[in-house]
Amino acid sequence: MNNIRLLLPLLIILIAPGCTPEGKQKIKPVKAEVEIKQAIINDNFGGVGFNVFDHMHKASRWNYEQVFAKRWRELNPSFARVPDDCRWDFRQIDQVSWFLDVLKETNTEIYMTTFHNTCLKKGKNEQEYVKKEVDNLEYLKKNKGFSNITYYCMANELSLGEWASMTKDLEFFKKIQGMFFNELNSRNLDIKLLASDASPFEYWPTIEWAADNMDSITGIYGGHHYINNYDLFDNSFYSYFYKKIKWGTDLAKSRNKMFIVGEFGAKQNSNIIDSVMHDANMYNHTPLEKYMGIQVAEAIMAIINAGVYACGYWTFSDFPFPTTSRRTNKWGLYHWEIDNYTTKPSYYCLGLLTKFFRGPSEAYDVVTSDSLIRISAIKNKENGSVSVAVVNRNSRPAKVKINVGPLSGDKPFRKYLYDPENVPFNYFADLQDHCGKISLANHVLSDLIPPQSLVVYTTLYDDDPPAEISNLKVERRMDEGRTRAFLTWDPSSEKDFCYYRIYRSEKPEVEISPEKQIGTTIVNSFRDISVHNMPEYYYHVVAVDQSGNTSK
Repeated sequence: MNNIRLLLPLLIILIAPGCTPEGKQKIKPVKAEVEIKQAIINDNFGGVGFNVFDHMHKASRWNYEQVFAKRWRELNPSFARVPDDCRWDFRQIDQVSWFLDVLKETNTEIYMTTFHNTCLKKGKNEQEYVKKEVDNLEYLKKNKGFSNITYYCMANELSLGEWASMTKDLEFFKKIQGMFFNELNSRNLDIKLLASDASPFEYWPTIEWAADNMDSITGIYGGHHYINNYDLFDNSFYSYFYKKIKWGTDLAKSRNKMFIVGEFGAKQNSNIIDSVMHDANMYNHTPLEKYMGIQVAEAIMAIINAGVYACGYWTFSDFPFPTTSRRTNKWGLYHWEIDNYTTKPSYYCLGLLTKFFRGPSEAYDVVTSDSLIRISAIKNKENGSVSVAVVNRNSRPAKVKINVGPLSGDKPFRKYLYDPENVPFNYFADLQDHCGKISLANHVLSDLIPPQSLVVYTTLYDDDPPAEISNLKVERRMDEGRTRAFLTWDPSSEKDFCYYRIYRSEKPEVEISPEKQIGTTIVNSFRDISVHNMPEYYYHVVAVDQSGNTSK
């Protein structure tokens, strides 16, 4: 970190990599005053999360320890939409469910649904199908320890055989959901049913139909939408999206229920490449990719401000190529093995929202003098932390004064920035460091935000670094015909431990820098496979906690 101090009225900020110094923002800023009101718009916000398919890809233990679980723990979402497979038996569940263990460790709430439902045959095997599916849910919840499975829907986007087929047969959807309701209750399984999971907005009238015709068996309502009709810089998008989402939450509240946005994402694009259909957002591998996260962050803030219970971005990671002989999916925040699991720009944008906008929380009403300043504010009900997200949609920097009102306190806010013109990057997907701390003056937080950028201010942190790693041992031995180094060390005992970083050098004093980092892992061992027939390398391991603090 550069220890450059900028002395500003009411704040002191340390400049970190990925942070934009105020001296570089030479354009005259717009000014905005923001107020967080006393009113709570949602007293039960469950969090920002992801759709998760990694357990379906038969990934390795290495992938789990150094990629998936490490990144999940750091981004720390409190909500996930997770698919099952209606063909699974208990043996197959045993083979895949371990990959989701990190969702138990992070207390991530799970909404489960069935994709590609080809098992149910209308008028033929309905009772048998429902019983088998509930058998699997019960096995996951009681035997495999996934007590955090709280919501279920029988089919993704009302699709049975063909996409959205049940939009034309809602009575059948009601019948099967009713059978699930009875079977779940007969086993005292605390899983609520969601209706209707429809996508896009044009199919959301099916949610209203469900509210009118099957509310007694429905525990929560929900739907999906993708931002297909608005380009990345269309400033009318937020208002449009907010109103549509608010319609859903108001409908649910009229039945004393909550609402989930189970899938959402940027503009859709599909292309056939080498005879394989690529399902992806249209900004992948383009100059606009770095701005995509800003529009999706804007959507998340509309979702929070509209009173939604929880939301799941599509998806956490890309799918492998090819997952089948004819289709793959490239919507994730990071690539798959062909690109060495490297991150996309949106990882460092949306990751801030999943990490700091966890549930259970209260979401507060906000007002702003500038319609191009988007803001959301929450207070976590478990730890009392406060997080405020601001997107500056202006083409100029914004000088903001935020009266945090009911969320005032003595603890300074850490500032995290995603600026598309200064995108952070780490080869091992370590989130960017905070840019410094800002203290309140008379309940007001003052700052300068770059154009088209996201800032998160949060009190969800401590400044206590983890204890230094002890008993590091390096053993060199033959492995797969090569001489490799095997590292072990004593596990960290920190309660807020997140992961380890591994560094390597040809000098005994190992430099702790991004250039010397060779990996990350959640376990207390590491195999250095990147070189062979090695010279005498030296290693150092540091522990990282949930606040991003590191050991020596």
